Amino acid sequence: MKKWIANIAIATSVFGASSAHAALPVTDWVGLIQTTMTAMQSLKTEVYENTNIAYQYKMMANQLLQSTGLDAAALTEQLDAIKDDIGKYEVYGTSLKDLYGTVSDNADYLKKIQSMVVASGKTKEQWFQDQRQLLSNGDKTAKNLFSLGEQIFKNTQSVAQRRQKIQAQVKLSPTAQAAAQSTNQMLDVLASQNSDLLQLMSVRAQADADKDQQSVARETQSAEAMRAITTAQDEELRQLRARVFSRKLQAD
Repeated sequence: MKKWIANIAIATSVFGASSAHAALPVTDWVGLIQTTMTAMQSLKTEVYENTNIAYQYKMMANQLLQSTGLDAAALTEQLDAIKDDIGKYEVYGTSLKDLYGTVSDNADYLKKIQSMVVASGKTKEQWFQDQRQLLSNGDKTAKNLFSLGEQIFKNTQSVAQRRQKIQAQVKLSPTAQAAAQSTNQMLDVLASQNSDLLQLMSVRAQADADKDQQSVARETQSAEAMRAITTAQDEELRQLRARVFSRKLQAD
């Protein structure tokens, strides 16, 4: 989950370019909301698989309790180990349900933005441009809308990190492992799309895009200057060697 663990910041991916400004990312509403729905479905599958595993461990514990003729110390040791595993699965299950809730909030926010764009009667590009202008002018409603998204996305990130830490402590069946990997992939995509959305809504987006473009230009100029210096130094060294060699021939 490399993308998710990274802070939700201004997205680094941009599309195209104009003569005056670096471009901002395009938001595919259908894909964006579908990603969120798929992430929620993956989490549902994880909850189901985790519940089954915890149930199997509880059945094992019950069988041990009903067993006869076992060494008491060995029985206690096995039961304690099983109870410890059950506790881990229960904690993991809670983290999955918490994450499902935050991703649901994520989906609700995306649907809210989509409905606002549709209600405005403008294109996505026009609506986001207006939003950036409103933020630049200190519009309270625009600020609250942006802050809400930032809070929801960061909360989703935080809960996802917690889930990942707990996941590393539990033993997953092949089916549960596959479900967890699917969730991780969806969270990675969702994190990237969330960052793109915040970039589109933020007044910092265009400024940062321009800054990146200027930085690339400076790096290009710097590289060209270094190549020019290196070429000049090589030429001076070649001429020096030629003079030394010429003097040596004259001396001979």
